[in-house]
Amino acid sequence: MRMGLIAILSRPVIDRSRGRRWVAGLLAASLLVGLSIVPASSQSVQQTEVLVLGGSPAGVAAALAAARQGRLVILVEPRPYLGTVITGSMLNMWDLNLDPQHESTTRGIFGELYQGLRGLTFDPMTARQLLREKVAAEPRITLYLQTRIVRPVLNDQGVIGAVIENASGTRGVRAGVTIDATDDADVGAAGGVEYTIGRETSGIDRAMQPATLMFRLRDVDWPGLVRYIVDEEKPLHLGGVNQGYVWGLSPIVRRYRSDDPGIRAYDLNIGRMPDGTAWINSLQIFDVDGTNEASRRDAYARTKLAIPAFIEFLRAKVPGFERATLVEIAPQLYIRETRHIRGLYILTALDIQSARRFWDRIAVASYPIDIHPYRPDEFSPFRAVRRVYSLPLRSLIPEKVDGLFVASRSFSATYQAAGSARIVPTTIALGEAAGVAASVCVENKISPHRLIQQLALVTLVQQRLQRAGARINP
Repeated sequence: MRMGLIAILSRPVIDRSRGRRWVAGLLAASLLVGLSIVPASSQSVQQTEVLVLGGSPAGVAAALAAARQGRLVILVEPRPYLGTVITGSMLNMWDLNLDPQHESTTRGIFGELYQGLRGLTFDPMTARQLLREKVAAEPRITLYLQTRIVRPVLNDQGVIGAVIENASGTRGVRAGVTIDATDDADVGAAGGVEYTIGRETSGIDRAMQPATLMFRLRDVDWPGLVRYIVDEEKPLHLGGVNQGYVWGLSPIVRRYRSDDPGIRAYDLNIGRMPDGTAWINSLQIFDVDGTNEASRRDAYARTKLAIPAFIEFLRAKVPGFERATLVEIAPQLYIRETRHIRGLYILTALDIQSARRFWDRIAVASYPIDIHPYRPDEFSPFRAVRRVYSLPLRSLIPEKVDGLFVASRSFSATYQAAGSARIVPTTIALGEAAGVAASVCVENKISPHRLIQQLALVTLVQQRLQRAGARINP
């Protein structure tokens, strides 16, 4: 039955699987198969103008942007909720892109979400609800949750859709343009897009930045914690406080030693919740392959075992944590890095350091190049300096596979540049740009590769982004 669907979709299909890097577990949640928002008929092929694969923050932004341009959109996510890293990994604090006036350079749809979640830190469950409401408010979006992405479908021009599957059956979706918004470019990788892993291009190894398992505590003495940071660390630029977000404490936390040699803690990033509890971003586990389900499961189990001892360390050593107790542990790891696709342009650290202004710019960022150590005894070679730079549309377009935009932390960048551009607000801006660019492609019956060759249409994408409230000029 599945081959019949693929044949209907592609007419004919070019099988690019030979020589391709297949990954165990096409998606992080590929085993989540259940009821969809819209039942998938077992014998149907559905047509849409824009197909967004992956309900990450970037994927939601892409779907919203395309729908607001008047396009019919299908959004597919294997999990039963949208938001991935901010709603599954429970990363409840925004890393902001700020200009010299301390204003956000990331606006548009990110600005809507920031306002809807009321600031720098937020409740991940509220974020789940907000994302669903945003999608539900757009009648042109058809949402499939708990729906596995079986594989992309290609012809000799490139990606033309995908086969998806849930408890109601298997169906094909044929699209004018497809957007891979999975956090790890799973769809592009399965479709033959070239990529590197982690810091592979360094020649050192193929290690990826360490993963983190977030956990939530109650009874943190917030006034005491803030007082310590303000009095002891802020004057030395070691830590800081901004609204409900506290960071620092590295001189204390680096003394922690886990029984597991692959687990370390370097500082604390603390996101306060409306109920007074706080999510803790600190414990790092090394040598995790975020594209491999078995590696993720093993890392999760090991880090979960380490959390009780780490909490005891915090209670004994960190001001404000004397009475803290565990509320919950995030259901999935926070993965910082996996693939970096090879696009028509590869963003570099030099582009960031020189505040590059690209002709095809579609977003603006300024977060420092933040590379977490690839090994426990390593540190980032980059200073924590903000430079306002732009991102090019070409970095969302795979070099050798057409019909596809890749809008996630796995977009086309060196591993050093991705250390800055991987943050969620930036990927939301990339998703919004991909949604607008896909709409222009559909309207003009052209592919992403042809779009980028026409200056007038690239300018149209930029104009529409600006009209929608996005910022594209440094």
